[in-house]
Amino acid sequence: MSSFKLDDVFIETTVKSLGAMLLDYYIFPNTAELMKTSLLKKLSEGEYYKDETGFSLAERITGDLQKISNDKHLDFAFSESALPLQQYDPINDENLILRQKLNNYGFERAERLPGNIGYLVINEFVYPEHAGRTAAHAMSFISGTDGLIIDLRKNYGGSSLMSTFIASYLLDGSQPIHLNDIYWRFYDTTQSIWSLPFVPGERFGANKPVYILTSQNTGSCAEEFAYSLQAIQRVKIIGERTGGKSNAGSVHRLNDHFQAFIPNAYPINPITKSNWNGIGVVPDLECNSNEAYEKAYHFLLEQLLQQYSEFLEPGREPLIADIKRILKLK
Repeated sequence: MSSFKLDDVFIETTVKSLGAMLLDYYIFPNTAELMKTSLLKKLSEGEYYKDETGFSLAERITGDLQKISNDKHLDFAFSESALPLQQYDPINDENLILRQKLNNYGFERAERLPGNIGYLVINEFVYPEHAGRTAAHAMSFISGTDGLIIDLRKNYGGSSLMSTFIASYLLDGSQPIHLNDIYWRFYDTTQSIWSLPFVPGERFGANKPVYILTSQNTGSCAEEFAYSLQAIQRVKIIGERTGGKSNAGSVHRLNDHFQAFIPNAYPINPITKSNWNGIGVVPDLECNSNEAYEKAYHFLLEQLLQQYSEFLEPGREPLIADIKRILKLK
């Protein structure tokens, strides 16, 4: 139960401030105008005075804004304690950096499965300034495997820079690949994102099969990673349609107790000329996320067994026997 008490004057100034801030920052000015008009209309009708707590008011307003914008990244939030005056820094916040370090910078698992299949569980894309070394070690560790499963089922997003960094390990580096574009309203410019010509450690390379696992909880930058690699036909995606959060943005403080995450940029894939906002990334094989791992593992084993049976290399006989045993084939 919230101890902070709302009053009508505070609600009115908060809602009007939010409307003005949307006009200043939201990526689509016309949509921002529609949202502001809706906010003021509901305010004049007394809709927002019904809420007794800041949490319920924030939830109501977030729902109203997302209904108009179809933007799941747009969020209005309440804080019981006073918000800091200094703008939140997602790169250098000490508490965040410690949490990320204790979570191994998002890399929950990096292992070699029977059949020489690599398996990575990445739950967050942390800025390369902090996570680059961990990412390089993880990618180098699986570089010698013959197929790879990247599990993003619990990955809510993070840094596009890390997304690009990891994607570059799945390419050969001989020629940078155009992965994505981002249009920034504030600068009125489009930023192009290309794969890196050099990465530390060993690449997995561009020719071995990669499966990405997704769920409804896969969001934001994790969706960008999957969408971009799917668009260039580098990966296959198995699992559930993702969350549909594409637009980039930042947090804006309205007053001591309310803040808003307002998107101010949107991606434009160079191949599809679109993005996944409100739609989600559509898997190549759609299934319950709980089934995605077993399906991907099975598909990879079958694919590798066929490949090695057609082009048998000396020394691979034990591996073929392993794969047959796992698939329960004679």
